[in-house]
Amino acid sequence: MNRKIALLPVDGRPVTRELPKQIASIGNWEVLIPDKSLLGFLKEPGDMAALEKWIWKVAPEVNGFVLSIDMLGYGGLVPSRVCLDGKEAIIQRIGVLRSLKEKYPDKALMAFSSTMRISNNYVNEEEKEYWSDYGVELWEYSYHVHRFDKTGDVDSNQKVRDLKDRIPSDILEDYLSTRLKNFQVNESLLEMVEGKIIDVLVFPQDDTSEYGLNIGEQEELSDQVAERELFQNVFIYPGADEVANTLVAKMIYQLEQVEFPTFYPIYSGEIGALSTAMYEDRPICESVKGQIYAFGGYTVDQGAEADIVFAVNVPGKRQGDLALQKFLGEVDTPHRNIGEWIKRIAHYLRQDKLVAVADTAYANGVDSRMLPRLLAEIEVSRLAGFGGWNTAGNTLGTVVAQAAMVHLQKKKATLPQEEVKARVLEEMTLRLLDDYVYQSVVRQGVRAGIDEAAVGHEKLLITVKEAFLKESGAFLAKHGLSFPLEDVYLPWNRTFEIGLRRRDES
Repeated sequence: MNRKIALLPVDGRPVTRELPKQIASIGNWEVLIPDKSLLGFLKEPGDMAALEKWIWKVAPEVNGFVLSIDMLGYGGLVPSRVCLDGKEAIIQRIGVLRSLKEKYPDKALMAFSSTMRISNNYVNEEEKEYWSDYGVELWEYSYHVHRFDKTGDVDSNQKVRDLKDRIPSDILEDYLSTRLKNFQVNESLLEMVEGKIIDVLVFPQDDTSEYGLNIGEQEELSDQVAERELFQNVFIYPGADEVANTLVAKMIYQLEQVEFPTFYPIYSGEIGALSTAMYEDRPICESVKGQIYAFGGYTVDQGAEADIVFAVNVPGKRQGDLALQKFLGEVDTPHRNIGEWIKRIAHYLRQDKLVAVADTAYANGVDSRMLPRLLAEIEVSRLAGFGGWNTAGNTLGTVVAQAAMVHLQKKKATLPQEEVKARVLEEMTLRLLDDYVYQSVVRQGVRAGIDEAAVGHEKLLITVKEAFLKESGAFLAKHGLSFPLEDVYLPWNRTFEIGLRRRDES
């Protein structure tokens, strides 16, 4: 084996482009990725023709492919929501999968394609222009159409009628036709799975809730999966940006022919484990199982029989959002016990268990009440994974993949153990710097001090850099950690995400 996988990411941000490569390196695999310049910028689509050429160029040297249909067909995740091309043009682009499988029938091909999200605000940064005027109304229309369809609630039916009067007909028609186009493209992917072109397909649910047209589409896709008996090949669950991590890890296990690990979840609170995370449609404990199952593993009922102890920090009552400053008072409540949870982590570490920590207490950042206690009692280098970024699904899928790579090296060592430990520690340090120091501390301070929309990119970047270098330096020194930081940048010229460039990174 060449120990190489070709990844076409959903866009060019570090968490979607570089993170899968970093995680795979723990397992001693190389992930080949296109040049960032080909992957577009926010609403600007990637160079789809050049990306197809890139796939063919690297195809001879890789053992398998993990491909984003959003990038291949539309030019990226955000462009998939605003793309004006017709269904036929998009399906023609993704037809390259047939040619690829024809030429390389023995090489694994996994793909992922998001169900088009529906944002519940008036921010059109990642949506069509009319979102700034009718975004909330469109979200409500979507919610109540599906709610009435599922429950027959008369209030929802009346709400739909009222919203039809408030939303201009041409805008509603455009929105619904865009949704239909994306859904029909996704339907065509099921035919590729049936035809043995795509080996594994994931339909991640990007930013979702209990009801919505997107949920209705997922239900219809799920029904088709059942009818076609594609249970082992198609996975539908909340997530988006972390899916490449999951599929890369899954492919590595299949290519290495190593049995998938079992997981034993432990939660910092029982009520929080049963609560529904923001931007998702099911309890956190079910999202845990969904992410583990999509990777290829499953959960067990006792720590003693598990390969990996999956320690999940949850909110006491309800997940908060650090970026939006919502529901903050419902996280650190008496409905959870962080101290006892950390004691259990220490217990399993003493038994030489692999333990990975996934922090889902907040969206968009790490729990600042949990992390200092964890780092005071547990050495980071003893963990097999850590994450706490964006949505619960993003965090869970990332940490599952991290821990899986550590387990792989334990079962089938292809690197010296000291090298494995060094790679894992650097990956977790990166997550601590990004998910905690930046998202939980620096970003909050920057946004409180300046109006992001009013300042230019240069001033915004200078402000972020100064604050991050100060906070990260103090954090690393306090905890005896180091990171080969070359540069700090804002991938999409906004504070939502940060880029940390290693000194050896191209």
